[in-house]
Formats: sequence, structure tokens, C-alpha cells
Amino acid sequence: MQYDNPVSSSDVQATLTAESANLSDSTIAAINSLLNLDNVETVAVAGITGSTVQLPESGAASIVQGTVAGVKGDTVVVDLAAAEAAGASVYHLQSDANLVVNLQGQAAAPAADVQAFAALAAVDTSAIELVVTTGNGDDVITVKGDQNTLIDAGNGNDTIVTGNGNNTVIAGAGNNNVTTGTGDDTIILSGSNHADIVNAGAGFDVVQLDGSRDDYAFAVGNNFNVNLTGNQTASITDAEFLTFVNGEEVETVALAHNDAEAAALRLYQGILDRDVDQEGAKFFTGYVNNGGSLTDVANALLDSSEFAGVNNANDVNDLYQALLGRGAADDAGSSVWTNLLANGGSLADVAAAISVSAEAQALDASNGTFVENLYEAALGREADEAGLQNWVSQLFNGASRADIAQAIVGSAEAGSKANSDFIDSLYQSALDRTADDAGKAHWAAQLEAGASQADVALGIVGSPEAAAHIDNVVVLHGQV
Repeated sequence: MQYDNPVSSSDVQATLTAESANLSDSTIAAINSLLNLDNVETVAVAGITGSTVQLPESGAASIVQGTVAGVKGDTVVVDLAAAEAAGASVYHLQSDANLVVNLQGQAAAPAADVQAFAALAAVDTSAIELVVTTGNGDDVITVKGDQNTLIDAGNGNDTIVTGNGNNTVIAGAGNNNVTTGTGDDTIILSGSNHADIVNAGAGFDVVQLDGSRDDYAFAVGNNFNVNLTGNQTASITDAEFLTFVNGEEVETVALAHNDAEAAALRLYQGILDRDVDQEGAKFFTGYVNNGGSLTDVANALLDSSEFAGVNNANDVNDLYQALLGRGAADDAGSSVWTNLLANGGSLADVAAAISVSAEAQALDASNGTFVENLYEAALGREADEAGLQNWVSQLFNGASRADIAQAIVGSAEAGSKANSDFIDSLYQSALDRTADDAGKAHWAAQLEAGASQADVALGIVGSPEAAAHIDNVVVLHGQV
């Protein structure tokens, strides 16, 4: 087909979004961004007659678009050399035949990181420099060069080989064989009841699969290989990160290539009680492989706003319950007090301020009730008679409630409770159980003797029990 050039950008967009085009939202977004379709009026389009590219009379083309002649089972070699020389950066090839596509690409430095999750519509389309899409045949696609390429291969049993950019490969339903280069690649495997083979090469590479993590059985092989069987079957080599997309839910598994990487990545589960995210996995595996210590990793997570934010919010809610009689802080109040804590303020200071607030005074709680509520919030126990009498006596003799709140919340016993809560949280997140008495006593004694929270986190999260329990980190084995 020969197009009357130039073609309006709206007509090109209509072709891309037509149901017959069978393109993912991520692929359409990448083409829109690459060709700037929302901001230009026209586009130079090369058509296809049979298997031959028809360039515009100008000799320049931005996109090759059309249906390659052939039926299911035919093998058709598509010569794209002239289109590549004409400057085309998008190749939208539709066909039921088995297409053979070769592009030489650019021997240039990669542009920027591509981090893509097509099912989540989160491909960084601004970084894509070349797009290749094919139909439902058993296609063989080879794209060389260092540019960032997005390949959407449609259905069929496809063989895909990319160059060394930060590439995104969307492999449709079928038994696919994907090999990528040295960039940070994302390979998206979709569908069910088929088998895929992925060799991700060097770089930090992500493989996405359909379904839940629990749908798959993992078998670790040699040469940094892992085999997954379940909803679909995949043999994956040299990847660093797996994502599992099950509707709106996304789960991950980090693939550690040595024990130091695994220890660093498990700290996410142990300290933050969640899967490691892709950026965190990439950063901290690189950090420990370059000589960084696990203590530094633990401290970074313990000092993070995420860890502090959850704990600070819980502490503020406890004080609101104790001093104001309501279950949780309102958003505005929580923001004020958690920001104070994040910027160096103490929990004792927060308790003192809340205790003398207008709302607290309006409750008109008795001195005894005031002290009893503080004991429950700060010490986790009922007030003993001697302690209750001591604090009530001080209030009767002129001490302010702010003074008493600061003293109780800032006491050594309150610090011991905070240590106890910290140990409990590590046992729950890393081991999925409550702390046994002996274990808790051991780690509490370590903290009392001057050990840091990082030391304790490394001890608990680094235990064999934690390694056996934490299933979102899998250690791969090298060549044996």
C-alpha cells in the first residue's frame, strides 16, 4: 500500500488504536511519544505492498505501517533496510505469516532508563527510540544497536533478539524465546498454557508474568537460571527481578545473584514488611556488590521516611487515644506531630504538647485517669499503685501535665517498650511469628548493652529461619 503523504497524525493514531491493530496501551503510548503525535499535524508514512516497503516520494519516513502478505505458516522475510536508511523509527507490521525482521539499529549510547510494566501502563515511553510491532505469526525479530527499543511481538511462537539498549519486549501468547543485551531490559510474558525462554543478558533486567506469585513453583538451576511452572512456564536466565501481575495486585520476587545481595534484599521484608521495589533492588544490589556493608543497608532502611512514618504515626495515634480519648489522630494533627518527630522532635515532646492542648483540657480527665492512660500508651501496662501515687502526688504539688507526660514517655521503661516493639515487629515481618521469650530477651539485652537497631535487624533478618520464610527473594546459582 502506498500512502498519500504526509498523513495526518490523527489518522495515524486512529490506525494504532483500531482493534485490528492489536497493540498494547504501552506500545501505543510509546509510538505517540516517539513520533510526537499529539503535537505534530502530519507524519511521513511508508506503506507495504506484499512484503516490500513503499517509501514516500520524499524518500523520508517516520513510520512503516501496513499488512505483510502471507497466511499462517508462510515464512516472509521483510526487507526494512531502505526504511531504516530513510529514518523510520516505528515499524508496525501486521500479518498472520511468520515474519523475519532484521534491523541494524544505532551504535549510540543509550538515552535513559526504560522501566516498563505494560500491564500497569507505566512504560517510560519518553525513553523509547525505536518501536517494532508484528502480528500473530511465529516471527523472528532481530534488532541490533544500542538504542532503547520496544518490541511488541503479538501472539505466536516468536524468537526475539535485541541489542544493548534499555529494551522493552512484550511477548504475547505463545512459546517465545527472548534474548536481550547488556542494557536494563524489561521482558513481559503474558497469557497461559505456554512456555517461554528468556536470556536477559547483563544489566538489571525485569521479567513480568501473569498471575500471582503463589501460582508458580520455583526451581533454581545453574548459570543464574530459574524455572517457573504454573499458570505459564518460563525458563529465565540472568534476570534480577520478577513481577507478577494479577489484576490490580502486583507482587515481586528479587533474584539475588549472591548471598550478599540476598541479605540486603531480605531487609526490605524484615524492616519495612514488604517486597523490595525495583529501584531499591537495583540500588542496593549494586551497593553491596561494590563493597557497601549490610549495616549501611539496614541503617538506610531504618532511617527512611517510610519506616519512621509508620512508627511515628502509630505512636501519635497511641497518644491521641491516651490523652484525647479518640482512636486515631486526624489527618491534620497526625501531619503536624509526625513532621515534628521526623525533624528531630521527641515523642516525649509530642506527648507534653498534646497533654496541655485545649482538647485535652476540655476532657477534664482526673489526674489518676491521666496517668493511667499514659502508662497504657507509653509503657504498655497498667499503672502500679506506687507509680500512680507518685505521679498524682507530683501533679497535686504543682507539676504540670506536660511535665508528667514528658517524664513517663521519655522514661527508660518507655525506651525498653520501644525496643520490645521493635523486636516484635522484626519477628513478625521476617519470621511471621511472635517472638519467643528467649529470643526476645536475647535481642532486648543486646539493645540495652548498646547494640544498634541495625545490628538486631541483621541478626534476626539474617537468620536461617528468616531466609527460609522470606519467599520474595530467591538466590540464583552461578556456573558450577
